[in-house]
Amino acid sequence: MKGLTSKIPRALQTGTRMVCADNTGARVVQIVSVFGYHGVKNRQPKMGIGDLATVSVKKGTPDMKRKLVKAVVVRQKKEFRRPSGLRVSFEENAMILLNDNGDPRGTDIKGPVAREVAERFPKVGSMATIII
Repeated sequence: MKGLTSKIPRALQTGTRMVCADNTGARVVQIVSVFGYHGVKNRQPKMGIGDLATVSVKKGTPDMKRKLVKAVVVRQKKEFRRPSGLRVSFEENAMILLNDNGDPRGTDIKGPVAREVAERFPKVGSMATIII
């Protein structure tokens, strides 16, 4: 997993419900914990684009509901600035589900994916139809 080129604002915290942007059968997921978060005592873990998390599937097919799975953020509403000076924001927050190796569980990604995620997870970048 490569490092991020941009300084991403951590706008999503634990408990946030987000759209699942792949075809695994999950429609809405809720963030349970964030991988690699080292914060202050009693502070809620936060995450942004390209960060891994454990999520719980809240809405979806019966075999996917109430499962704990890994996921990565591919879109966030809060704008972030790239080193070139370009500011990027999306219309919604969205995640896609990953397996233990960091490969996507689904075979299709709905909507655009941030370039930072495509660079960090090459398999996600190859599956994405639009990279912004």
